[in-house]
Amino acid sequence: MSVPVQKARACLANNSLVCGATKVTKFFTASSLFLALNSVFVAYFSFILYNITPSLLVMLAVFLSTFGVYGLNKATDSIEDSINKPESAKKGSHYIIPSIICYLSSLGIGLYEGPIAFAILLTPLIIGFIYSVKVCSKVPRLKEVLGVKSILVAFSWAFTGALLPALMGTVSLQKVIIVFCFIFIQLFVNTVLFDVLDIKGDKVSGIRTIPVHLGYNKTRWFLSITNSVLLILVGYCWLSELFIPQLTTLIFGISYGYAIVWYYTSQRGKRFSAELFVDGEWLPLVMALKLI
Repeated sequence: MSVPVQKARACLANNSLVCGATKVTKFFTASSLFLALNSVFVAYFSFILYNITPSLLVMLAVFLSTFGVYGLNKATDSIEDSINKPESAKKGSHYIIPSIICYLSSLGIGLYEGPIAFAILLTPLIIGFIYSVKVCSKVPRLKEVLGVKSILVAFSWAFTGALLPALMGTVSLQKVIIVFCFIFIQLFVNTVLFDVLDIKGDKVSGIRTIPVHLGYNKTRWFLSITNSVLLILVGYCWLSELFIPQLTTLIFGISYGYAIVWYYTSQRGKRFSAELFVDGEWLPLVMALKLI
């Protein structure tokens, strides 16, 4: 076999591998599996900050809960998703039954862990319902009220991610509040960044998100200022001698926040990369916690 032919076959093999990896990655992001995995990293992040041995059962419950809620949300967001995420919208109905099974399994684990854990795991479904479903024709979905969507999504992640791990050990209320605030602000920024990418679909659906209202440049400064609140939180931790070994990682998370804000509000970023680097922010944060 000639050398050119060998090189051609090698190139084809490499291209096939790249295409295969891309398809797998797109499946994980479109199906909410990647989001569910990142919710596990959020919980793991809290376990490490609390200095509590991570509970595999709790992290499984978090995974199942997140997959269930976002899977059900695909059914309620079919109109805007058909514009913003057409590849997901076409298959949205396929995830309804698996999502219900996953969420019920999550609640089952919550019952096993105790009534407080059950209530915490039930909260995302309640929040998802009140912000996605139009109960009355005269009352808008909370998702359509400016800023409420981002606040509720961030609250849901922070509530579950900060409180569930705290149940597995003895943690002061002060530490729980700090971890909750850190997760909340990070997730608020991330949610608004996806709204930046969804401006077209949200305008068609009549959803008044922060980027729709402010535009790209003002949204960039708004998110930069919001992200800067975390510097105050880190300063408080330093003065109070809380999470001192992890402060470097928290500062890394803040720097990462600035980077994604400025990149994705510049209209250069695409949804696929955002799903990897915005949703996937918690993997490098956890790695930093383990390495630093």
